[in-house]
Amino acid sequence: MLELKGLKKLFGGITVLNDVNIAFQRGNKIGLSGGNGTGKSTLLNIATGFLTAEEGAVILNGDDITHFEAWKLSRLGVKRTFQKVRFNEALILKEQLYTSDDIIKRNLHILEGADIIDYLYSFPNEVPLPILRKIEVTRALLNRPKYLFLDEPSAGMAATDLHDFGEFLNNFIDAETCLVVVEHRLELMKKIDAKIYELRDGKLVNGNIFV
Repeated sequence: MLELKGLKKLFGGITVLNDVNIAFQRGNKIGLSGGNGTGKSTLLNIATGFLTAEEGAVILNGDDITHFEAWKLSRLGVKRTFQKVRFNEALILKEQLYTSDDIIKRNLHILEGADIIDYLYSFPNEVPLPILRKIEVTRALLNRPKYLFLDEPSAGMAATDLHDFGEFLNNFIDAETCLVVVEHRLELMKKIDAKIYELRDGKLVNGNIFV
């Protein structure tokens, strides 16, 4: 279980998160919604090691990992994507999966199911955004994540692309992985049958929610 306990985060004296408590269990599909500035991405950044809260703790399977850096959390199975896709424009996409050919071969069903095989020898600027989003998630899945956080993955997608992306998540996020989606578009959360929580003014609306 990955737990966020009593989180408080300030930027420039403004409280962005205030005593937020939430826990994620493997197999859950969780949606975090809310308007701009309500702390959704900040919460995700703390959970994945890109920020540290002024107060509170991050606990993984009973161990305090509050001050672990992002790379260390990634090795422990806590993976994420970003609001803007992150690829090296000078490398073909296959080289940016950061794994061996053997692992790619063992997971061809994911690459085929996601309809991304034909794009692996292309450069990022040659590939449509919805495909890049799938490749980002696939890159994480090849490393068998225990917790996968997606930060507004539907940004820039048309409705048909969003539907297809939701189907991809439903098909390839297994029961051993907790999927957490930060989103404005509730239709994606509904598509993946996520349990939705709302952040408002730095707080979980219904209080301290444990999943």
